Amino acid sequence: MRLNRLRVSQFRNVAFADLPFAGTRTFLFGENAQGKTNLLESVSLLTALRSFRTRDLKQLIRHGEKTAQASFELEHEIEGETQVLFAIDASGAKRVEIGEGTPVKRMGEFVGRFPAVVFSSEDVAILRGAPSVRRRWFDVTFSAVSAEYLTQLQRFYRALESRNKLLKNEASAAGQMLAFEKIMAESGEFLVRAREREMLGLAEKFAEMARRILGNSAAPELLYAPSVRADGVPVWEAFFERSRRTDFIFHATQKGPHRDDFHFRLNGKNAADFASEGQQRGLSLALGLAQLALFRERTKIAPIVLADDVLSELDPIRRENFWREVGDELQVIATGTQLPPNPEQWTIFNVVNGTYSQ
Repeated sequence: MRLNRLRVSQFRNVAFADLPFAGTRTFLFGENAQGKTNLLESVSLLTALRSFRTRDLKQLIRHGEKTAQASFELEHEIEGETQVLFAIDASGAKRVEIGEGTPVKRMGEFVGRFPAVVFSSEDVAILRGAPSVRRRWFDVTFSAVSAEYLTQLQRFYRALESRNKLLKNEASAAGQMLAFEKIMAESGEFLVRAREREMLGLAEKFAEMARRILGNSAAPELLYAPSVRADGVPVWEAFFERSRRTDFIFHATQKGPHRDDFHFRLNGKNAADFASEGQQRGLSLALGLAQLALFRERTKIAPIVLADDVLSELDPIRRENFWREVGDELQVIATGTQLPPNPEQWTIFNVVNGTYSQ
């Protein structure tokens, strides 16, 4: 997939920008807080209509404006030459169109269709941060390669939300609770089995990439950590029924697939606690490279690579290893406050206060 042209309006600090992309390497060069990452953020929406910087998409709207918009002209392995339009208003309502103004009505019609992979200096938060950060990462990743995963994920969370509402009132009818628990059991069983399967394949890719980034002597691991070990839908139903007493106390479902996690290990130890800063950043890059390989393998589409100021944080050897793994054929849009090595190989845009010029 190639992004040939990007237009954004009233997006973060960008009033309007119209950028043509030629070749496979584009570099956005400028000081901090000028709008380099904002442009990458707009492209990152292509994967799943989610930002890698915020959960609240209303924050994308430029201060004082009512809507933000991004338009993409793409060359696509399956769609051919096509356009994607994304818009959001101050109420949080999204509008997405593909091709000749065809509206996207369901997330399943869009997620994973136009993959982009982000490498950011903030990616280390996946390793160090709360389980919710990692859950969000693997749910977006697995939804992008499996429409059924996304369907079951949405089904589970709708039932979970309904059950949690009932937990705020102890007089709730058991029959009502059972109906939602049945859905949670069915979808939860699917999600856990899918995560086990997908994490095994992802862990293999991650370990290979991490050894290439950190060196062959490293022993990296990625381990799925389910909140509950249950085998089969009836076991899940019984678990949720047994959990009601505790859940009524907290007015929320305390355990289940919505509390799952995964862990990084290096040389047999928890990487968040024992790995060095450089090793943690290397592991974060390896996770992104594994995601990149997964998207290419499963979608048969070449993702766009978005590298947000990661080059300056790598030593020369790891920087070289990173670019070798990315390869030459994928389109890369990168940012930085310093020009990249071999700048003649890049199309460079200078970024100043939300404006872009060559």
